[in-house]
Amino acid sequence: MSVIERLRMPRAGRPAQNPRTALDGTGRELPALAVRAALGVLLIGLALIHVHDAFGWIAIAAALSAVLSPWPALAWVAMASLALAELAEPARAAAWHPYAMLAGLVLAHTLAARVAVTPIRAHVAWRVFARPLAVAAAVAVPAEALLALALWLRSAPHATWLPAVAIGAIALLALAALLFARLLRRG
Repeated sequence: MSVIERLRMPRAGRPAQNPRTALDGTGRELPALAVRAALGVLLIGLALIHVHDAFGWIAIAAALSAVLSPWPALAWVAMASLALAELAEPARAAAWHPYAMLAGLVLAHTLAARVAVTPIRAHVAWRVFARPLAVAAAVAVPAEALLALALWLRSAPHATWLPAVAIGAIALLALAALLFARLLRRG
């Protein structure tokens, strides 16, 4: 008996399930097209930060192409364009956009990886995103601290602080590696 036949077969006191909407029977699924749309909205939202330069417009075009075409790998073109746009900006540790860009790009990478392996007409269970988002958060939190440190060093050079900052950066990288390794061992 095939999986579709089993899904269509009614259980005791329960109506038959539609095989397109019932992956695990809980009703907590969403269409893959919604995940693709969320990726597009996220990338276009990030691109609006840099709409004043060419990198922002390239990111918008690549994000729209990734969502509307059968090539979701174009999302990484948008992410690369946004990263280049951020590198071209002057360093300001107090500005909000570098931190938003880093967190948004980590989330966009996580969504793009799921979009790339999911057929467009499929449905995705919510629990599919739990582990990748936990790993993304474990990577993004130390990365945000290192970004703050790097922006502070780049915007206001303090030669006397450089050794202490280097040791702190190495310690944060080691902590991030330990957290990442621990998350990988759990799964």
